[in-house]
This record gives sequence, structure tokens and C-alpha cells, in this order.
Amino acid sequence: MNEGYIKFECEWVKQKIHVPDDTFISLEKSRTKLHQLALIGMYPDGIGFGNISVRSEHSGFYITGSATGQFSSLTTEHYSEVLLYNFAQNKLTCVGQTKASAESLTHAAIYEALPDAKAVVHVHSLSLWKKLLNIFPTTAPEIEYGTPEMAEAVFSAAKKLRPANDKIIVMGGHKEGILSFGSNLDEATNQILKIYNQFSK
Repeated sequence: MNEGYIKFECEWVKQKIHVPDDTFISLEKSRTKLHQLALIGMYPDGIGFGNISVRSEHSGFYITGSATGQFSSLTTEHYSEVLLYNFAQNKLTCVGQTKASAESLTHAAIYEALPDAKAVVHVHSLSLWKKLLNIFPTTAPEIEYGTPEMAEAVFSAAKKLRPANDKIIVMGGHKEGILSFGSNLDEATNQILKIYNQFSK
């Protein structure tokens, strides 16, 4: 399936980064919960799926790196810091020993739309995705993942959400893709766990 990956450009500065200890612990705590439920992981063909991120102190954000879904736990070497991004050009600049994946732009779209959002979770679940389609805010099915249009659609959907709403966005053109976000990693993760427990029964 063509999901727009070839359109994505990443300027990667390969060097060690410092992830604050409390930030790293929070990232791993949340990611472990999601990985244990197979909401983050790796498909049989070796392609990883799912990401988790949190704003950094440099006005960017830390995110799990490309091809890390196979690991049950990560080290700071598996994280990348996104420093700059451009939706129109579909590109970003990141630094770390692991390159940020194309999913980073959907995280960036939420951070751009909502200054109060401090953490974003992107999970995959076909059964959950099917149940949530058009129940929660859903991007148009013709908008492919990994394109400027998807970033714009996520940005628009996030902007329309009200504080009382569940902070969930379903990616209609990215089969299995679901986004959640919050004021911290616990809130973003618990949004996913809440709907997982509610709709997986």
C-alpha cells in the first residue's frame, strides 16, 4: 500500500543526544504499557509501527526512532529529537543516534495546533481502528499517511477539539493508525488505554 513514504524527507544529524532522566523514564513507562498490548510493535514482515513522543526543552520533541518497534524496551540511543519541521515541504530535521520516522510529522501537527499538548502517542490496531472510525474525529480516507495533506488534516482535527473531548484522532487514510495526546505522557497514554479497554471487549 502506498502511504506516501517516498515523499518524506529527513535531515538527520547522527550524534548522541541527552534525554533528561525523568523524561526518559516517563517515555519508557508509557511505551512499555503500549508495547505489551501490541499497540506499538513490529509486523511479521519486519516493519515497525507506533511511536510515542514528548516535547523537549529545545522547542522540539523527543520521539521513538525509526525501526524500534521490535524492542520491548529502549535506551536513549533509540530516541531522536525533532528540532525543525515543514509540513508544506514534508520534511524535518532531527538529531540522535536513531533517525526519526515519518510518523514524526503527525506528532508535530498536534504540537503545532495545540500549545498545551505536551505528549503524543501514535498506535496501530486494525480492530480498534475499525471501531473508532467516524466515532472520534477522523481524517478523510483519501488522505494518505506521510503526506503534507495528512499533517494538515491532523492539525485541523486537533484545532477543532474542545477541552472536554477525548483527545483522540483516527487517521482515516492510514489503516490502523490512531493518535492520542495530552498535557503529559500519562494523559496521552491513558486516552489510548481508556478506549482500548472500552472498545476491545
